Amino acid sequence: MSRRLLGAVLLLVAGVAAVLGTFLPLFRQGHAGDGGFMAVVSSWRTAYLNVPQGLDLDAFQSPRFGVPIVVAGVLLVVAAALVFLPESQRLAARYLGVGATGVLVGSVAATGSYVASLLGRTRPPEDPGAYVEDVGEGTWMLVAAAVGAVVGVVLIHSRRVVPVAGTVVYRVDDDGDEDMDTPPFGIPVSEIPVAEIPVVEVAQIPETGYERPAEGPDHPR
Repeated sequence: MSRRLLGAVLLLVAGVAAVLGTFLPLFRQGHAGDGGFMAVVSSWRTAYLNVPQGLDLDAFQSPRFGVPIVVAGVLLVVAAALVFLPESQRLAARYLGVGATGVLVGSVAATGSYVASLLGRTRPPEDPGAYVEDVGEGTWMLVAAAVGAVVGVVLIHSRRVVPVAGTVVYRVDDDGDEDMDTPPFGIPVSEIPVAEIPVVEVAQIPETGYERPAEGPDHPR
């Protein structure tokens, strides 16, 4: 698998994971056990379980972190599809991948800051053993999606190795016989007898005023 194809797969997986992570719990806090009050925070809303009578918690809602995360996830999937376009049109995939990754990383950073601000803020001093607050699987999935998107966008920017036409240099080993080493498919010059080397007439001496005698057995040259 080429690096560019691997980058497209990572962008696709990161986009899908980011969208799914918005529907999973980001943070849980409350009393453990059946019938205990529990607040579950996701990227869309805060759900309250076993709310005591007379307690109105409608005003306490989490920010809609899921909106920019879903937008970034969709753009990552589109960028992964654009990677398979021809080389002249593939620049759009790179720009879109960088933009979508930036939106996703920023949204995940904001989500993580919100979750970190909830840790230890509302823990009651009494009965600390029965009180539970932990980071949900949605937070970890969003972090993994952001990391995968960064790695994927780096891989889709890798350049293809283009063969360069030029002179092929034949390497001669130092430990070999330099007289016998010849280019591939060549004939070692040292194996050709000197007597069998053909003589090629390159140029002829200009004729003089005398007639050139005919060549033959009766007329030696």
